Amino acid sequence: MQVNKYGRPSDWLVTLVCGLALIAAGVAACVLRGFFFTGEMYLFLTVWFGLCGVLLGSVLIYMAVGRGAGLRLHKVDPKLSGGYLNRTQIEEQSERRENTRELADNIGGVRGRLAVWGLLSGCLLLCLLYAIQALGSPVSAQGTLNEMLRSGFYTSFVIFALLAARTRRGGALLAAVWHLLGITISLSALLAVCGGLPVPYAVAYTESPGVSATGARLAGLLQYPNAFGAVMAVYLLERLFAAAYSFRLGDSQGGAGSSAVRASVGGAGESGESGAEGAGISAKLTRTWSASHWLRAARLLPLFPYAAALLLSESRGAWLAAAAAGAAALLLKRQLFVPLLITGAAPVAAAALLYRQLARSGLAAEPLPGLLLLAGLWAGAWLAGLWLHRRSCHAAGRVRAAVLALAAAGWTAAASAVLLLVRARITGPSPTAAARGLFYRDAWKLAAEAPWLGRGGETWRHAYLAAQSRPYVGSQVHSGYLDILLNLGMAGLAALLLLLLAAGGLVFKASPRLLPPLLVIVLHSAADFDWSYGLVWLLLLLLPAWAVAEANSLTIRTVNSPAQHDSRWQRSKLTGQRRKRPRRLWVYAGITVLCGLTVLYSGLSFQVMKGAALFKQAVRENDPAVRITLLQQSLRWNPREPQTAVALSRLLPQNQGVDLLLRSLSFSPGNVALHGELAANYLRGSDPGEALYWVRRSQQTDHFNASGRLAALRGMLEMGERSLAEGDRRIAEDSATAGLELLRQYSLLTTMEQDRGPQHNDRNFTLLPQSEVIYLELTHLQSQAALSSNNK
Repeated sequence: MQVNKYGRPSDWLVTLVCGLALIAAGVAACVLRGFFFTGEMYLFLTVWFGLCGVLLGSVLIYMAVGRGAGLRLHKVDPKLSGGYLNRTQIEEQSERRENTRELADNIGGVRGRLAVWGLLSGCLLLCLLYAIQALGSPVSAQGTLNEMLRSGFYTSFVIFALLAARTRRGGALLAAVWHLLGITISLSALLAVCGGLPVPYAVAYTESPGVSATGARLAGLLQYPNAFGAVMAVYLLERLFAAAYSFRLGDSQGGAGSSAVRASVGGAGESGESGAEGAGISAKLTRTWSASHWLRAARLLPLFPYAAALLLSESRGAWLAAAAAGAAALLLKRQLFVPLLITGAAPVAAAALLYRQLARSGLAAEPLPGLLLLAGLWAGAWLAGLWLHRRSCHAAGRVRAAVLALAAAGWTAAASAVLLLVRARITGPSPTAAARGLFYRDAWKLAAEAPWLGRGGETWRHAYLAAQSRPYVGSQVHSGYLDILLNLGMAGLAALLLLLLAAGGLVFKASPRLLPPLLVIVLHSAADFDWSYGLVWLLLLLLPAWAVAEANSLTIRTVNSPAQHDSRWQRSKLTGQRRKRPRRLWVYAGITVLCGLTVLYSGLSFQVMKGAALFKQAVRENDPAVRITLLQQSLRWNPREPQTAVALSRLLPQNQGVDLLLRSLSFSPGNVALHGELAANYLRGSDPGEALYWVRRSQQTDHFNASGRLAALRGMLEMGERSLAEGDRRIAEDSATAGLELLRQYSLLTTMEQDRGPQHNDRNFTLLPQSEVIYLELTHLQSQAALSSNNK
C-alpha cells in the first residue's frame, strides 16, 4: 500500500497553514532580535493570536457542519500490487518494514503519544501557572503578563509544528524552516563583519581581557555573544551529525551494496539480455549517485559558516556545551567518531583560520577583502570536506589511514590556533564565572521566599536590586532553570522538566541525530539566559516536532504487502464508521475554550501595544497638557506599566501624583522607580516620619544606590530647612536627626563594601564626596533647631 500523491484532502491545507505560521514566526524572530524584548513583540503577538483565533473558529464551524467525518482512503500503486520483486528486493523491503514498524511503535504507540502530550502539557502548564500568578500579587504584573503572552505563543507554535509533523510534507517543511533560520542568523552575522552589512550591535566590543581575548565578539542578530554562540553550536552539531549519519549510509552503500549492484548489471549484460535494459539500469544508477552526491554536498555546505560564527562569538560556555553534547552522543554511538572526525575537519580548520585573521583587526574587516576571504575559505572548506568524504568512502588500507590522519591534523591545527588566543581566558580566573556565582547565591535566597509557585514573571529583573549581596550589575540571572524557579517555583520547574524530558524522549526514539543540538540547549541554558530569547524556545520546540515528522514520513514511505493493504483498508473502513458517530462534547468545548483564549491573548497584546505606543508619543510631545492627556490614555489602556505612572505623576499635583503612584504600586509592589518616586514626593512634604518610611522602603528595593541615598539626604536637609524657615523647629530637628541616621547607615554600608574589596563593585558604590558637606549642614540644622527650642 502507498499513500497517494497528495495524501488526505485536508493535508495540503494543514501544511500550508502551519508552514506559513512557522515561517512567519521565524522571520519575526530574526527581525525582532531573537524575541528578547517583549515590548517589540506586541504587534506580532496581536496578529498571531488573532489569526490563531480565526483558525480555531473555522475548525469549530467545520466540525459543527459535519464536514470532518469521512473515510480515509488509500490509493494503491498498481506497479507495486501487480509487479514482481526479486528475492533481494523482498528481503530489503521486509527489513525496512520491520525497522519502520519498530519506529512507528515508538512514536505512534503509547509511549510516543505520552511524549507528545508531555510536550504539549509542559507548555500549557507554564502558560497556566503564569495566568495564576497574574490573578494573584506578583512582583510585577506587567512582567507576568509578558511571560504569559510568551508562553501562549510557544504553546501555539509547538501545536503548529506538531500538526505540520503529521502531514506528508511535514518533515520537509520543518527542515526548511530550520535551515532558513540558521543560514539567516549565521550569514547576517558574518556579512556584518566581512561584508559591511548594517546589523546594529552585531559586534560586542570590550576592553576587559576577562570578557574577550580579542576585544570584540560576534553577537549577530541576537546582540549577545553567548546566546548567539549557543544558537550556532546547536546548528553546527545538527549539521555535523546529519553529515555523520549520511556518511555511514554512504559508506555502506559505496561498499558491498554498490559492488553487488554493479555485478548484477554486468552479469545481465554478459548473459545476452536486452542492452537497452542494461543501459537503462546504468543510467538510473548514475542518476542515483549524482543525487546522493549533491545531497551530501548540501549537507556539508552550512558547516563552515556555523563553525566560524561559533568561534567568533568567543563563548566558552557554548564551546563547552557543544563539546559535552557531542561527547554524550558519541558515548551512545561510538561508531560515529570517525565520520565526525572526517566531516568536520575541513570546515573547523577553515573557521579557525578566519577567526585568527579577523581577531587581528578586532572583527573590523574591509568589505571587499573581507568578502573575498569569507568566500575563499568557505569554498575551500566545502571542497576539502567533499574530497575527504569521498576518499574515505572509496579508499582502504594506507590511503584511508592517511585520510584519517589528515582529518585529525585539521582538528588539531584548529584547536591549537584557537587556544593560543583564548588560553588566558580558559586557564586564568574568570570574573564572569565569579559574578554568576554571586547571582546564583542571591537567586537561591530569593527563591526560598516563594518556593512553590514563585513570584511571577520577570522576578529577577524587578527584584535583584533588593536581593543582591554585592553592588553588581545583572538584570538577568544567567540560568534558565533558576529563572523559572524564581518565576513559578517548584511547580514551574516541574513543568519545564516535563517538557524537556518529553522532547528528549521524542528525539531519542525518532531521530537520534537531533539529540546533540537539543542537549546544547539544555546544557547551555543552565549557565546563561538563553530562554530569555524566544528564538531559543522555537528551536527547542522545533527539534522534537522535526523528529516526529521524520518518523512519520519514514512510516508513510514504507512499502507494504497487498495483505497488509487489505487489513489497513478494513481498519480505515472501521475508522470511517466510527467517525460517523456523534463527536464528543468535550472536543467542541476544548476548541471553544482555546478559541476564546486566543482572542483574549490577542486583546491583551493589543492593549499593551496601544499603551506603549501612546507612551512613546507622549515622550516626544513638548506640550505638558497634551503629554498629560497621552499618558492618561496610555494608563487606561495598560495600567500595569510603572514607567507610565512615574512619568505622569511628575506632571500632576503632589496629592494626585502620590495617589497614582500608590495605585501603580499595587500592580508592581517591588518596582524600584515607583518607590523612589514616592520617597521623593514625601520628601517634598512636611512629615519627616512618613518621608523616612518611604525612603527606607526605597532603599530596601535598591540597597547599593549611592545617588539615591545622596538624594534622600538632600531631601531631608531641604525639608528641615523649610520647616525651620516656617518656624516649625520640631519638624526641622526631626528631619535633621533622620538625615543623620540615614547618613550613618550609608557610611556603614560603604565601609563594609570597602573591606570586601573592589571586586564585583560594578555600580561604583562608595561614599560620595558631597555627603560630607551634607553632614555638616545637617549637623548645623540640628543645632539651630535645638538652640531655638532651648531659647524659647
